[in-house]
Amino acid sequence: MNADKTNSNSPYSIGVYRRLSAASLVVLMCAAAALGQQRSFVSCPIVRDTSTVPCFLAEDDGELYYLGIQQDITSDFHPPQLKHDVLVEGTVVSGPRVCGGIPLQPVSISVIKEVNLACSTLLPAEPGIDAPPASRGPGPSSRRPDPVSAPRQALTGRQEFIVLYSFNDDYLEFAANRVVTEAASYARQSGATNVKVSGYRATSLLSNGQRLTEKAGIAEKRAQNVAILLHGLGVAALTVEWKNEAEPGDGRTDPSRRRVSIVVTP
Repeated sequence: MNADKTNSNSPYSIGVYRRLSAASLVVLMCAAAALGQQRSFVSCPIVRDTSTVPCFLAEDDGELYYLGIQQDITSDFHPPQLKHDVLVEGTVVSGPRVCGGIPLQPVSISVIKEVNLACSTLLPAEPGIDAPPASRGPGPSSRRPDPVSAPRQALTGRQEFIVLYSFNDDYLEFAANRVVTEAASYARQSGATNVKVSGYRATSLLSNGQRLTEKAGIAEKRAQNVAILLHGLGVAALTVEWKNEAEPGDGRTDPSRRRVSIVVTP
């Protein structure tokens, strides 16, 4: 008999196998639960230096999450400010850590207006922790060239354009301005008989069960600001309304509820 050979039918071997299988199953179940998990929390932003561009992170419940990197105004991600808390709303995705944090995609970042002097953490660059690559154009401008895509089908009939906002904000970012411009262009080209602008405010449900509700009056400000822009872009037949009641949060689609709807009817 070979003394080094393990008896695979022994109770000891079977017990070890079962314990290992159970442990592996727990790990797999935890990993599966984490992927696709919605995370909504308020935290101080953290800036990590790298050899290229700064990374922005935030900590919640003892875990570090990656938010994005410093880029130009055309980027979908706008870096949060130190000395302010941020509302982070995103979905955990698979893959390695980025800048030392778990990646969230998509992710919405809203800067809380009130000053918090405790939000001032700067982490030095560390070997092995690098920022993800970012495309940047030549020269002093870092604006990326528009990607080459297939021609879009011409719009016809009634169309709705959605303008999204950060929490408690009525400021139009680069992407939001582009949506308003597109709506105005379609209204002019189609000879629209009516352009209806509707403003909304919303509630965000945090992962800890807390609810944050946008301030009263923000829906009206959003709607009026968009209407002014549309009028300046040559749209005359405007109807403007807003909903004062805040839409409820579900912890998943909350960023999409902070919006202005532009409905163009030819």
